[in-house]
Amino acid sequence: MKWIGYVILMSFLWGCASSPQTSQELELFFSPEQISLTAEQTRKINVFLDNNPYNQLTVYVGPANLDDKFKALLQSQKRIKAVNKLSQMKDIPMRLEFAPQQAADTLLIQSQ
Repeated sequence: MKWIGYVILMSFLWGCASSPQTSQELELFFSPEQISLTAEQTRKINVFLDNNPYNQLTVYVGPANLDDKFKALLQSQKRIKAVNKLSQMKDIPMRLEFAPQQAADTLLIQSQ
C-alpha cells in the first residue's frame, strides 16, 4: 500500500516538474513613418522586460508600410535600434530579427 502511495506521489511530482513553459508575446503596432517608440510602447516593453528578465527574448520587426522597400527596411532598422536601446538599459539580451513576411508596421517580442 505504501508502494502505491509512493508511486502516485512521485508521478505527481514528476508531472509538476516537467510541465512545459509557456511563451509570452507582446505585439506593438507602428504608424508607417514612426521610427521611435511612443511613451505607451516604451511602458509596455519595460513591463514585458521586467516580467521576463531571465528568459530568451526574440524581437521580430515587420517592414514599414512604405512604397520604397529600401526606406521600409531603414525604418525597421531604426525601430530595432529603439527596442535594443531599452533592453541594453536593463542588461537583458535580445535576439533581434527583421521579419519581412510579418505584417507591416508590427513588432513582436517573444519570450521562450
